[in-house]
Amino acid sequence: MRSTFGSMNIAVTGLNIAQRQLDVTSHNISNANVQGYSRQRYINSAMPAQGYRVQFTSPLRGKEGLGVESLSLDQIRDVFLDRQFRNEQTKATYWETRSGAMYYVEDVFNSIDANSLDGVMASFFSALQELSKNATDEAIRTNVVAQAKRMVDVIQTYDRQLTDLMEQQNFMLLEQVRHTNRLLTQMAALNENIFRFEMGGSIANDLRDKRALILDELASLMDISYEYVPFEPDPIYNIYGIELTQLKVYAGGFVGENYEDNLLVQHLEAFHLEVEEMADGDNEYYDAMKDRAGGDIDPPFSHVYLASGVRLTAYDERIGDGVAGYYGGQLQSYIDIRDGRVDEDGTERIGIPSFLRELDRMVENFVREFNDIHSEGYTMPYGGNTTGNSGGDFFVGDTARSMGLADAILESAFNVAASSATVTLDALGHAQTGNNEIALELIQRMKNGVIDGLDNSIEGFYKNFLGLVASEANASNSMRTSQEILLHGIHTQRTAVSSVSEDEEMTNLIRFQHAYNAASRAITTIDEMLDKLINGTGRVGL
Repeated sequence: MRSTFGSMNIAVTGLNIAQRQLDVTSHNISNANVQGYSRQRYINSAMPAQGYRVQFTSPLRGKEGLGVESLSLDQIRDVFLDRQFRNEQTKATYWETRSGAMYYVEDVFNSIDANSLDGVMASFFSALQELSKNATDEAIRTNVVAQAKRMVDVIQTYDRQLTDLMEQQNFMLLEQVRHTNRLLTQMAALNENIFRFEMGGSIANDLRDKRALILDELASLMDISYEYVPFEPDPIYNIYGIELTQLKVYAGGFVGENYEDNLLVQHLEAFHLEVEEMADGDNEYYDAMKDRAGGDIDPPFSHVYLASGVRLTAYDERIGDGVAGYYGGQLQSYIDIRDGRVDEDGTERIGIPSFLRELDRMVENFVREFNDIHSEGYTMPYGGNTTGNSGGDFFVGDTARSMGLADAILESAFNVAASSATVTLDALGHAQTGNNEIALELIQRMKNGVIDGLDNSIEGFYKNFLGLVASEANASNSMRTSQEILLHGIHTQRTAVSSVSEDEEMTNLIRFQHAYNAASRAITTIDEMLDKLINGTGRVGL
């Protein structure tokens, strides 16, 4: 016969388990709104009966169990959804960052008023049209110079705004590199805390949640892959003899012979990203920005490297096997917008340098052809001269940032060459033999004609340029929207699995409360039985 106290022990196990379940339910409710928290559940199992010394007991009678025990306190997570979410997070943040930058690029050229480039070009050609009607009027000539100056100012403003945006992308890149390194350090520290905690045989669920949150954030910064692998060459076991694993995080995927060079975290060791200032010639517009600033720019434009020396660019020969060294996320987006890049298949990932290059190409060919025509004409005589001079250059510079008006034009509006014949003054100071043919040719060839090097008129080229900006912005927005929809769907599935449902937890509170009450009632009943056994047995008739 089994001891009556055995029933007490069985009821106590139920009481303890119900109390633990109430504790973990309270823990879930308390963390319902904590970002990254995954709900937890006790995994319980019946305690099997143990043999006791009854030699001739019939095998048909069976034996009752010894109560209930907890096997583990588990997180409710789906590792597949976690990996899928992080993969899509990398793409989504790349396009979100790129779309945000393209919004500002588009906004630079988005003005449709008289101060936009197409507006000031129209005003400039209108002033030339008026000059062709009255080529000797000083006020009209002054207006031509003023409108030309406005056009130059707008073009230089575009150049300055684009280069400012390049500097912003560079600043954000370096800030996020520092943030990435902080996350890597935090992850290595968490790995140590988790390892020490789990050596005792428990699972560090809350610490693992914090680590998972860092993995999510790292995935927004760059493409990562990760794995949990045994310690090598000597395995490590916890106090229950279960083999422990270490976390290894890589930049990029498990591709190429040298993907181990892409390590970011290996258990307790963090491999930080490194930056190195660009050399002269690495980015032509950065070089020009430094020249214009009269020295170095702070912070300088820099390349970003993994600790192994592999550079975070589109493709890097050190990776080998023809594998794309594309690391995605915000970091790659900042680099692509700041520097631009060309994919292995020849597809250009358009960055700010691409827009600056097109702007420079427009200026270079416009200035060259305008000056060629203007230099064929003759100026108005002024300042005591009775005969005009050859036209010479109207504009100077061959880029948006260097474009300006020639000194002679700035000196006097009479140096605008509108006539194809020499202009002289009579004794009364009236112009003789001049005409308006150069002014007409400037309007015809520069406004409506095809300019060599542009294969279009200046207005047509600029409209195509605006189309390129709008197309790239729309493409980025479309990709961002598509990725956000996909990411939202995965996030919803992931949240449905891992997040705390307060309704469900309230139901569990009632369940576990009843279980606790029932176990308490069982203990009370057994206590009454023991009281009868101890105090009432053998006292019949007393």
